[in-house]
Amino acid sequence: MSLRKVAVLVAASLSLGFAIAGCEVTVESGTDDFKVEEIPLEGLAPCDGPGMPQRMLCGSVNLPLEREDPDLGLINIAFAVLPATSPPTGERKGILGIEGGPGYGSIGSAALYRNLLGDVLRTRDLITIDARGTGESEAIDCPDLQHGTTSEEIGLAACVEQLGERFGSYRTSAIVDDFASVLDALGYEKVDVYGDSYGTFAAQSFAFRHPDRVRRIALDSAYPVRGESAWYPSIWQTGIRSLETVCDRTPGCSDASERLDEFVKRLRQDGYSTGPFLDLLAGAGYSPPGSYRDINEIVAADLAGNSAPYFEATRQSPAASGPPEAYSVGMEKVVSCNDYPMLWNKESPQADRYPELLAEVRNYPADAFKPFTPREIALSPEFLYLECLVFPGPDRFYEPPAGEDAEAPDVPVLIVNGELDNVTSPEEGRATADLFPDSRLFVVPNAGHTYPLSYPGSVGAREIRDFLR
Repeated sequence: MSLRKVAVLVAASLSLGFAIAGCEVTVESGTDDFKVEEIPLEGLAPCDGPGMPQRMLCGSVNLPLEREDPDLGLINIAFAVLPATSPPTGERKGILGIEGGPGYGSIGSAALYRNLLGDVLRTRDLITIDARGTGESEAIDCPDLQHGTTSEEIGLAACVEQLGERFGSYRTSAIVDDFASVLDALGYEKVDVYGDSYGTFAAQSFAFRHPDRVRRIALDSAYPVRGESAWYPSIWQTGIRSLETVCDRTPGCSDASERLDEFVKRLRQDGYSTGPFLDLLAGAGYSPPGSYRDINEIVAADLAGNSAPYFEATRQSPAASGPPEAYSVGMEKVVSCNDYPMLWNKESPQADRYPELLAEVRNYPADAFKPFTPREIALSPEFLYLECLVFPGPDRFYEPPAGEDAEAPDVPVLIVNGELDNVTSPEEGRATADLFPDSRLFVVPNAGHTYPLSYPGSVGAREIRDFLR
């Protein structure tokens, strides 16, 4: 989702400018059977940059942009390893940490992962890899998207033109194949995997595509790598439900659903789109319960005749996102358009897609998102990737994150989702758990998106550490 990107921009920006010191290794061939040269940890140099954990070692490896066509060239993939403080004898053990977005690199979140994992890292190395197109792995820089200087549709079309035939190479399946190659180079046969937000999507893809490489998987704020509806219905339903849940738990607040119904009716009667309010609601899962209390207060004030808080909260501002190495908007859009289900057939000509979207609207249950209509949800400005209407169809190299016939590995999987998270909902956590034969879902009460990562002392974080020990 457009709003799946996890809010770690500050942490990611701390890593800007770190030097990829140490080894740079190139693949020996460009075939499907290519091998990478071994990179001993002892040969890496310390990462040089603010905010990086002490003892962190950095390097990079050149990998094929497309393993089936070496003529398309190479891409430099950056990685960083924090060695275990008390490594076991014999085979080194590691935890692969995968950041969200898509658009964020993982290296910039190494300090967050260290804080979350704590003493688990006594016996295991922390491995972070900047996905292709992010961080120090040749971050995609599409200026119009990055700086918010035009509409997303125009910016995305320009970004695709800029990338040329490489647009299809920024997909989850290629990202996780890069991860496997980096692990090969570093000598890790199997790893534990932790992913947050989009990182859970990539972690699942890694598990499906490389099932023999994983020991166990911890997913923080998960959504399913396959089987998701292009409507993402549970996200909206969770947001609407959470408004009422938080109100019921707040002294002096009641009847949130009735107020919301009346507020939406008034918006329509006064000729206002519900889109700005839907955008406001869609982001509430990042900071609950306060965010839902704030929305309830905004709605109550509007119904009492004071619309200023609502218009202030929904006022549009320039969408500049800082340097692409911290967060690449182009990467987020391209991966999302390549990999996420849409309300139209991706293989359809662009002229046919909008009519297909409208047909989906007509055929969807009218009360599914009450008090909002399916049309209002489908056409909301920020959520269901309307900009992807202009995106090309799948290219000749495209492989889905997890094939329909691919079997999940029979390894322990823990899914931790927040009760009030409408970015990756508890229902999506359950759908993720259903993909794996040995899985457990833990819903953190009163919590939102990536709560364990943000609060390493929380019950959700303790669940993750206990699981990975």
